[in-house]
Amino acid sequence: MKGLFRLVIVLAILTPVTIFFGYIIMDEGDQFTTEHYMVTGLSMVPLIFALLVKFLMTGAETNKE
Repeated sequence: MKGLFRLVIVLAILTPVTIFFGYIIMDEGDQFTTEHYMVTGLSMVPLIFALLVKFLMTGAETNKE
């Protein structure tokens, strides 16, 4: 289960970085618009959910009585 979370977190970190640089390459260095910032920011949502689930699941795994 830990390997799955690591994979999801790595992919969730790479997604906004890829989108950010993708927009720069596609726009040939032009200024960002609000849509560029919104899409880049919204692509961080999977990372937030993955970290939240990992945090909740690690507490469940350590309490084995």
